[in-house]
Amino acid sequence: MVTGPESRILARLHTFSSTLESAWDVPRDICLPGISEYLGVVRSALHAPLNELIKKGMVVERKAHVIGGGSRKRKVYHITDLGRAECQDIDSLSKKSIGELIGKPPNQSSLHGRTELIGQLKSKKKVILTGLPGIGKTSLLRGIADELVKEGMTVRFATMESFKDITDIFRNWEYQFSSESAVLDSSKKEVLILDELQEVSQRHLGRLEVFASKSTHLIMASRAPLPISEGFEIVEVPPLEIQDAINLLPDYLENRETVARRLGGHPLALQMHDEDSDLPESGSDLQEWVRDVVLSKLEDEIKALDELSLLPVPVPPNYLQHEQYLLELDDYALLRWFASGVELHHLVRNVRSTMLTKGDHANAANYWSQLDGDLARLVEIHHVLNSEGDIESLLIRNAESLMVRSSSGLAALIADAIFRHPTEKLHRIAAMVAIERGEDDIASQHLLHCNAPDLEYSNSLLRGDGEIELPEDADARLLLSEAARRIDDRLPGEQVDGTVLQLLEEIDISSMSEEMRKVVLVAIAHVKHAWHISRGNWSEASDLRESLASISHSHDPQLAAMNLRAEIAQTSGNSPSFDKLIEQAFSHSGLRAKMLQISLVERCDGERAKSILNRIEMPSEDSQTNMTTARRVSAAIWYYRATYKTHNPLSAMAEAISLWKLSLCPTAAKDATGMMHRML
Repeated sequence: MVTGPESRILARLHTFSSTLESAWDVPRDICLPGISEYLGVVRSALHAPLNELIKKGMVVERKAHVIGGGSRKRKVYHITDLGRAECQDIDSLSKKSIGELIGKPPNQSSLHGRTELIGQLKSKKKVILTGLPGIGKTSLLRGIADELVKEGMTVRFATMESFKDITDIFRNWEYQFSSESAVLDSSKKEVLILDELQEVSQRHLGRLEVFASKSTHLIMASRAPLPISEGFEIVEVPPLEIQDAINLLPDYLENRETVARRLGGHPLALQMHDEDSDLPESGSDLQEWVRDVVLSKLEDEIKALDELSLLPVPVPPNYLQHEQYLLELDDYALLRWFASGVELHHLVRNVRSTMLTKGDHANAANYWSQLDGDLARLVEIHHVLNSEGDIESLLIRNAESLMVRSSSGLAALIADAIFRHPTEKLHRIAAMVAIERGEDDIASQHLLHCNAPDLEYSNSLLRGDGEIELPEDADARLLLSEAARRIDDRLPGEQVDGTVLQLLEEIDISSMSEEMRKVVLVAIAHVKHAWHISRGNWSEASDLRESLASISHSHDPQLAAMNLRAEIAQTSGNSPSFDKLIEQAFSHSGLRAKMLQISLVERCDGERAKSILNRIEMPSEDSQTNMTTARRVSAAIWYYRATYKTHNPLSAMAEAISLWKLSLCPTAAKDATGMMHRML
């Protein structure tokens, strides 16, 4: 026979495969902190029942590496065959779900004293939970999600961070779209959940606020002050009732009621409670107790705590300078774990961060400067900002590379830098980033503070202004870019703008170096080739390829792609030889290959076009070193998905329109908008 606490531990461990018993890496769920968080009790409440289960031969203990938990081994627990046999008579805590939970939800846990509150909240369409750090908002959101899934709903869960914008949240919700309109259309019958709303950067609040106002069913959680409130019911999450708080504490504790009352029924404070430490007076400030009692017992672990206190976002443990102390901090219930990494509980972070200085940020900036990757650069910039270092030169060096996959974090940090120390160079970077992100209103504000006619021109295209003239001093780069843009600024299959060749004639190569002249001439030839192919000028296109072959070689991949593009354009989609072209186009990867694959769809119709379209994958984020081209390619794919109805037509066309706008193709966006209106 087993006791209630023992049976709950067995039921939890029973959900994990026996193959973990010999695994080198195991999930955090089967170590003491993971089990206690799932069962919703303090760590010390599990010591006695775990020891009893080990004595009974139902659980075994060993040391193993915990996935995402740092480099040190820690104690983990496995259920034995005898324990699994005992579970046949125990109802598992998990129940069959008939809906679906998608995205990045926190781990499931047993909630004490929240059943009635969850019952009230799950029926609300637009609500924001608020309350003290550690009061249980995240656990409540997970509880609401689980209940809605049981009722057959599709629920999507994401957590806001200071380096994220609404597009990152769409990705965390596992939507394929980056367009607000597309997500709004796709989510009409789904429930969206967003945790940690207060973390949103002021730079990204506007788009989130607009989306939230239009969303049908959105549940969020936030600490005060709330970044968004209009249109939402605000629910203050109360502390636990004393009897419910007592249930989190170990049975052997004689003063359980006193502990629960003195800690005000605060769930995280109960988790952090140490039987050997002093309790606060009833009604006293919890933050003072954390500072004077909880943190005072730390020794060398304070190094890791300070490092985490200064971080703006969760980070992978292996990025940390003092990751060897994470196990101790986790045992003290001071950490939160996510798929993306680890961070301090905000109650602890808020207390400790106020005790640190600019010098601490400067030391941290130096450490992060030695690490590679986008996250390292963003965190380094954050620390340099807060240590009042040379932020302008750091942003100038890293803006272009960070734009590709980390534009939301970059935009937030630039906005912070301008707020502290505005300069013309920072405004120019901010305008460039805003244009790349499709935010013409924000770009316009920054362009008021810098002289940037090239960016003014790009922003006019982004706004979709009427007739726009190139700057008088447009250089070869801008003229080439504009010629390529006009090639792309059309719906697939439509004729190219007739002014492209005229633009190319304006390029002056006389003062260029021999090497640069060759590069520009090759680029001009590519644009001209695309123009001639779109017009059916096969002879002129062939002459260009022969000219390029004379200065290249027969195996040049760019030349091979041009030959294949011409062959596709001149071959009937219904001819037997077209099958060979299909296989050739799909034998390559990258953006150039996807453009060839799209040209195949242009030559076909009906089921054959659908079949080819279904084989075309969206450009991956990692391959998008040329974001503008990747967006235009993606727009064409979504356009065809809408046209052939392989996806929700309205959502797909909305995404195509958004991507064409972002990639400065206002004509294509306008024409696609007209098509979407006709769909409606």
